[in-house]
Amino acid sequence: MPNYAKINDDTVIEFPSYPQRDHPNTSFGEGWQGEIDGIEYVIVEYVPYENTDPNKQVVYDELPQAVDGVWKLNYSLVNISLEQAKFNKLQNIEQEWRSLEILGWDSGQGYYLGITPSDVALLVGVFSLAKEAAALGLELPHLISMANTPISFSTIQEMTLLLLQYGQARSNMASSFAARRKAVADATTIEEVGVI
Repeated sequence: MPNYAKINDDTVIEFPSYPQRDHPNTSFGEGWQGEIDGIEYVIVEYVPYENTDPNKQVVYDELPQAVDGVWKLNYSLVNISLEQAKFNKLQNIEQEWRSLEILGWDSGQGYYLGITPSDVALLVGVFSLAKEAAALGLELPHLISMANTPISFSTIQEMTLLLLQYGQARSNMASSFAARRKAVADATTIEEVGVI
């Protein structure tokens, strides 16, 4: 679907504009542009972004302009500051961490365990109870996977081994992200930030 602007002579009144929304009972052929009820709609072509670096620049779309009878949407580039580059990178890192929290830790045994702080606290609590249950000869409590399925263990050693693997993996994940955050904080150029 083409992009439209509503114009009056050579002045853009609205962009983007939606003639199909404004005139739902009107039929529009492919590539249509024209006037309806005294309102002129024109198709706007995008000028492709060239030589832009999202780590160093912000792209701002400008209002469409007529160039040799063709309406085009141009853009302007603004260089960002080192502080803005760091902020953007930290936002990206936090989003990656949130995505990892949604996925969880793959046990390699067909289930995932949560890695949020509350997940870690819950697993530590269950493990403490499991040690007490094992010492009393009682059945071990179950862990609950991220898919809400119970995970049972026949021995405390089996549970201990899994939770040691989980703890090491969770620690490695947290350390890796902490190192990236520190590298962003310590960066002195936008180029350094871009490669973190």
